[in-house]
Amino acid sequence: MLALSLAVAGCAIREDPAPRAISPDDAVDFGEIATGDAAEGDGRIYLLSPVATDAPPQLRAVRRPELGNPQELLRSLVEGANPEENALGLTSAIPPDLEIISARTVGTRLTIDVNEALDDLSDLGLRQALAQIVATAVSIDQVQLVRLRVDGENQSWPTGSGEGTDQPLSIYDYPNFLETSQPNFPTPPSA
Repeated sequence: MLALSLAVAGCAIREDPAPRAISPDDAVDFGEIATGDAAEGDGRIYLLSPVATDAPPQLRAVRRPELGNPQELLRSLVEGANPEENALGLTSAIPPDLEIISARTVGTRLTIDVNEALDDLSDLGLRQALAQIVATAVSIDQVQLVRLRVDGENQSWPTGSGEGTDQPLSIYDYPNFLETSQPNFPTPPSA
């Protein structure tokens, strides 16, 4: 019985004997690039979210279009929050005059060359900006490490704890900067 049902169903769709024109109402253009506002897409950048007055802002992922290369996504990060995100209190520590000169991926490492705009930031501002850059970079498929250069020269950068390192940066260098929905663990009972 099942075989007969499948045979009948398979015969219900017939091939056209020759090509035929499709009416404009039924035509679909599969080559168009999908568009949307700036807060849609599969790409992510990280902005600073508002928190309590006694705590520093934390990084919150927001959507951006999946752009063609890492350099375009990082430029979107430098542009910062759109008007809707600004209304939610999202901000950025990244200076607006930061220029992404180049961004190249080799294996799991993304090397980003920027101008000297980061030099003018305070200690906390610099660590927040670096956390934003690193979190955005590692949101790109395959990227796990970030080498940040200034005008082609390697630099020593502060991690989240304030310690300097000349090694490539990872998201694990900024553990307390990411916003999380994970509740705090309860304090274990004392003995």
